[in-house]
Amino acid sequence: MSARHSRPLLSLALLTLLLEGGQPAAAWEDLATALPAPPPRAAEPAGSGTVMYFPVVFHNAPSQAIIADHTTTDIAQIPAEWITAAKSFVIHYAHTSHGSQVLSGLAWLETQNAAYNVQITASGVVVNPATAGALSFYDGNNYPGNTYITPDMYWEYSDGRTHTRSVADTGWFGFSTWTWCGQASSYSSSQMQLYLDTLDQLEQDYPGMRFIYFTGHTDGTSPPSTLHTNNQMIRDYAVAHGKILFDFADIETYAPDGSGPYYNNSEGTCQWCAAWCSAHPADCASLPGDCAHTSSPTQARLFCKLKAQAWWWLMARLSGWPGPS
Repeated sequence: MSARHSRPLLSLALLTLLLEGGQPAAAWEDLATALPAPPPRAAEPAGSGTVMYFPVVFHNAPSQAIIADHTTTDIAQIPAEWITAAKSFVIHYAHTSHGSQVLSGLAWLETQNAAYNVQITASGVVVNPATAGALSFYDGNNYPGNTYITPDMYWEYSDGRTHTRSVADTGWFGFSTWTWCGQASSYSSSQMQLYLDTLDQLEQDYPGMRFIYFTGHTDGTSPPSTLHTNNQMIRDYAVAHGKILFDFADIETYAPDGSGPYYNNSEGTCQWCAAWCSAHPADCASLPGDCAHTSSPTQARLFCKLKAQAWWWLMARLSGWPGPS
């Protein structure tokens, strides 16, 4: 009898015995003797095992989606113990240039406050980046010599899915994600559905991992453009299916106080950051040295800061923090 089927059969057999007047303890003993012993494990030489990291993750989809957006960028609200808890996570983070904004912001944030320690390991070939006391990332998707990961290299084509599975198969990661470049501005609804379905299937195939969904960056268009339709499709799916969503576009569309919407330009360069920094100079006293596609003017790099802060918020929530009271 396989382990996959033994538990339901145990429950059914026990129920039958109880209905026939049997005693629970005796019923369990009878069933235990009826089951075959598990196969012996092969001995492993001392010191040959791989150190495994098991972050606290949801093994089944939560009843509600967990979403990071423009309302979740104030990391001062996160209790220190939940920042510490999040540092147990080991994340597979595949991206194109826009997705690097989160990593750039996280690396910068660490220089501002050591409490937000990260370990970001970029490598073509998959490696285990796990570092004690740091939120750890593998940046790549097991393509030797290449860490710039387009849709076909993660979820859209069979070869990409094979590479993604090769990373998941290591057992090193609690989370995996891929971030959009400009594809969400032009993809058809069927391509978007494939994105949603593929991540969902991966999550079913790897129940010890969660796959984090992203929206595409702003592109200067307003609703009901293709981008807005596609992004809303992702949001609706995340809410309906209890997924984890990093709403990249929402962070760009609304300022921290909720003002907006701002649609920025075709590259997703912040068009409202300069005015925000002028009115809130403390928020921009220090900013990342670079922020892909939104480095000029300097104030536009606020996007990287906000996305890094939203990422920590998301990690704290996934660690078990219920959010501010």
